This record gives sequence, C-alpha cells and structure tokens, in this order.
Amino acid sequence: MNSVFNDEPSKIVVTCPPGVAHVLSQELSELGFRPGASLGSSVETEGTLADCVAMNFRLRTAHRVLYALDVFRARNGEDVYDELVALPWERYLDPDGYVSVDRAVDNPTIRDSRYAALKVKDAIADRMRNACGRRPDSGSDRTDACVFLHWVGDRASVYLDTTGVSLSFRGYRAVSSEAPLRETLAAALVLGSGWNRRDPFLNPMCGGATIAIEALWAAQNRAPALLRDNFAFMHLSCFDPSVLTRERASALRDWEEGKKNAPVVVASDVDSGAVDAARANVEAAGAAGAVQIECCDVVDSPVPPVPEGGRGMAILNPPYGGRIGDPVRLRDTYEDLGAFLAVAAEAGYGSVVITGNPELAEGAGLSARRVRTVHSGGIECALLFDASLSQAARRRFRRRNPGIRIPDAEESLPLGQDAETMNPPQRTASPS
Repeated sequence: MNSVFNDEPSKIVVTCPPGVAHVLSQELSELGFRPGASLGSSVETEGTLADCVAMNFRLRTAHRVLYALDVFRARNGEDVYDELVALPWERYLDPDGYVSVDRAVDNPTIRDSRYAALKVKDAIADRMRNACGRRPDSGSDRTDACVFLHWVGDRASVYLDTTGVSLSFRGYRAVSSEAPLRETLAAALVLGSGWNRRDPFLNPMCGGATIAIEALWAAQNRAPALLRDNFAFMHLSCFDPSVLTRERASALRDWEEGKKNAPVVVASDVDSGAVDAARANVEAAGAAGAVQIECCDVVDSPVPPVPEGGRGMAILNPPYGGRIGDPVRLRDTYEDLGAFLAVAAEAGYGSVVITGNPELAEGAGLSARRVRTVHSGGIECALLFDASLSQAARRRFRRRNPGIRIPDAEESLPLGQDAETMNPPQRTASPS
C-alpha cells in the first residue's frame, strides 16, 4: 500500500457545471464526504488521493477532481517558480513520464497565461532533475499526469488534477445530436428533479437521449465512469492500482444489483435522425432494451401508468430559437410541449423543462410552480418545475388539434416569480 496515495489527506476541489454545485454537494455527502465551500462551479471537500478515485468514478455532476498540493502568495511568475521548485514533485510524478499543466490565471503581471504554465513546468523539471537526475516530458496532452494552477491576484494554488479529460465525457456518445446537453448537466437535472428513481421516467424531445441515459444510470446505481479506462491519477508515480481495482469491482456489483429493479425509461423525438442517434447512444451506454425509444411528436409521446401513490418524472430539453429553430415558429412547439405536460401531470408525473428562452415559453402560455437558473453551453437557461399551460393556450392547442384531449389548467406561478438558482446566489469562481 502506497502511503502517499492512501494516507495523506488534503483539500480537494471538485468542479462542476455553473449553477449545480448544490447537487454536487449532495452527491459528495452521499459518498461519505463532507462538502465545504461552494463557489458556483465547484465544491470543496477533504480526502486522500485514494478518495479521489471514488469521486472520479462515482460523481455524476463533477467535471474534475483537484487534489491540493500548495496554497501560496505570488506577485509574479518568479514567485510561482520559487514556491513550486521547492515542492517534492518526485513523490507524485514519474521522472520518465509525461505531465501537462493547465491554468486559470488573473494576475496583472501576466499577459499570457501560457507564461504562468511555463513557470510551473520549469519548476517541476528543475526539481525532478535535481532529485532524480531526469525529468518528465511535458505538453498539452491530458491523458497522463496533470497539474492545475489557479492564480488570482497574489493568491495561488497548485493541484494534482486527478481526472485529466473531463468527466463529462462518459464514452457513450456514439452519435451527437444537434446542440447536445452536456452529460454532467443532464445528470444534475435528473438528480435535482426530485425523481425517486423507481417510477417511470420520460424524456420527450430527447435528441441523443443523454437525459434518458443519465436517468437510467442513476436508477441502476451505475457509476458514470464505468466505461472509462484512463484517469490522470493512474499516471502518478504514487498510484496504488489496488484502489482502482476495488472501486471498479464495487461499482460493477452495484450496477448488477441496480439493474434488477430498473424503472421504465422512455425517450422520444419527432426527428428520425435524433432517434437514430438516441438508439446508437443507448446501445453504446449498455442500455439497449432498458430505454424505450419512439419516433413521434411530443404530444404523442408515451405516458406509461404510474403506480398508485408514486410519482413519475418527465424532463424535456426543447429547442429555444438560439442554435435550434426559429422563435416565431416555436410557439406551437411549446404549446404542444405544454399539452404533453398536462396529460403527464394528470397521470401522476412531475416535470422539469430546461429552456434558454423563458420568454418564448411564457409567450406560449407556460407558467411554472418553481423556476431556477443554470448555464448550458454558455447560455443562461431557466429550469421550469411542474410547468403548466394557460387556459388560453390550451384553447389555442385544441383549435389546432381538435382530436387530442388535454385536461383544463390549474394555477401556476408566472415565470420569474419564486425564481431560484440551482445554487444560492454567490460569486462564481474557479477553484482557489
């Protein structure tokens, strides 16, 4: 057993999509870690490098897991070099290996952040050469050992990035649909929806079925990194392979057990190309046969019965006139979406709609019991919880679709009232 890997706790910063840190905090708690400070797109905790293995393997909303090596004051690049050349890099890095350095820098003396990264590389190379007689190669490839520098003002932190390539890349996206939702954000929608992971789950307007896949994996207790065969921590000189072996075996056991009671998951889309992408991605995710995929309009999407006393969940990611569709032509689409939600609500389903154009949703007659804010692809989006179509919009829908029955409206809040963010409002920042 390697004591450096297993027995030396430090601060750990886990990054995530902006606005979902409270979901990540809950995940950390469920794994047995104590979440600390949250900075909008990251959560702090404490643990060993061995603990980082479990976090990389199990966290659904995390992007990277950063293990802190040092926090220090630095006025300029020379201060960074002087501090880091004194760190015992030989305890973590292979002198015959490879290391990449990533950075987030906001310091008045640095015009190009690549200079800051170069000072880190120089410090590592000089320390390793003096300690080992050799030094690792370096570059931008993130498939080996990774170091991360966070430097704002005169406060700097250096981390071992135990992840490498972002955890948002699950490995199942065989075919990409137009403007796909990032896997980690899709997981946050599922985990933050209030779904009990037992009753049916619906994903109309599914695109490549990312939301449906994340829902199934969560319900099956399948570790999101089970398909992944490379992490940055595997390339540390102190890596203990037995930790990963145990974690993978445990995750496989959990998945096998979780598959026994998986709920009904239905994904649908009117676009045949999206349906083809969904089927390919579901197969790549090992979920063929566990996700029902239909090619149909949203108003015709299946609504399986919910067990008595249960509550199903529907999550939709409709076009919103930015990258996809014309807002003028999309009002009918949002009315159709609202008609589907009315039928689903009557059948016992809650719902979440993510849209980058809440004005379009409101103009189509949608209101929500609760509204929260997240970001997707750099676009501020509204999450509409239990959205409902106004009575006037239902009348318009009935005129367009006289053969389709939808129930009458119940009162909901206009969009913008009772609004929240998925994280309490605070300064968004990178790890520090």
